[in-house]
Amino acid sequence: MDDRFQKTLWAALIAAIAGIVAIYVFTEGRKAPLPVIGQMRSFVLTNQLGQPVSLADLKGRVSVANVVFSRCPTQCPKLMQQMAKVQAAVGPGVRFLTLTADPGNDTPEVLGRYGKRFDVDDGKWWLLTGDKAELYRFATEDLKFNLLENAGPPPVPLADLFIHSTDFAVLDKAGRLRAVVHGEEPDAVAKITAHIRQLLRETNL
Repeated sequence: MDDRFQKTLWAALIAAIAGIVAIYVFTEGRKAPLPVIGQMRSFVLTNQLGQPVSLADLKGRVSVANVVFSRCPTQCPKLMQQMAKVQAAVGPGVRFLTLTADPGNDTPEVLGRYGKRFDVDDGKWWLLTGDKAELYRFATEDLKFNLLENAGPPPVPLADLFIHSTDFAVLDKAGRLRAVVHGEEPDAVAKITAHIRQLLRETNL
């Protein structure tokens, strides 16, 4: 292969790659912004490290949240695995929040042990407990989750102690709810990741 042909081939390849990148940037830039569903209000909860967490700690980062409880033997491990996949898929600038439906049992120490089963990065992913009324208000009113304790007659099966959403809430850097993804959807992880990346590119908050 002579030098002239090789240079021409490389120039064509570079031009093709540049064209693909330009199309991608153009397409991503034209995506409709995600709607503003609601604004988070002030709250104070406690993470698995025993540290207080407030709304101020979310500002400046995109956040994704869900709700589980450590004694749940059914859907909660799947929700944690999905969050772990999102954690592995995105870069810096993202905060992960998992609220417990069972703050009476799920102390910071219990949540710390529970998080180790799912490769929780304590610097990025906070498992939150605290005052039940405060936690449930944040979950239901601000994050729009369904969450309630099963008031059925005892004995209540372990899996049914708490009734809660399998949703993921995605918040922008200003602490506003911008998307809700149902965990049962087969492409839930891809959708959550796409929403996070779109919000990371936003500059006009």
